[in-house]
Amino acid sequence: MPIDRRRFLQTVAILGAVSAYATIIVGGTVRGIPGAGTICPDWPLCNGSIVPNLADVRILIEYLHRLIAALTGMFILSTLVASLVWFRADLRIVTVSIMSFAVLVTQVGVGALTITSGNDWVVVTIHLALGTATLAAAIIVALVSLWPTAPAKGTTVA
Repeated sequence: MPIDRRRFLQTVAILGAVSAYATIIVGGTVRGIPGAGTICPDWPLCNGSIVPNLADVRILIEYLHRLIAALTGMFILSTLVASLVWFRADLRIVTVSIMSFAVLVTQVGVGALTITSGNDWVVVTIHLALGTATLAAAIIVALVSLWPTAPAKGTTVA
């Protein structure tokens, strides 16, 4: 059974937006729990481990934030790859997918800096702003993926 390319693109784009929102919600929870933001002082590991001891709720919440962020990254990357491979003629979806991925990469870098800076308030503020920008970009990609494709030049729409 062949894959419905448009449906795949729409699905991963929507999941990218939903998971970006979930990342913000869990990130806010991390920020609200005293000590949770500094409980994993290293990145990308947590206390030197890929899967840390999750018995401490602060570690669990921080780790969950990282897992959902990774899931967001996979969905946004999948959207970018699908747009480049299957929809490269549709510059709308390609352009917004590239922009969304660029914002995400910047967000990941600042997220790592947030950890390594010991939660410096300036870095945390930039991280929050970029999280919002990541969500906005992911929503734009999802909306554009749902729009009908533009007619080819020289054709008319009936």
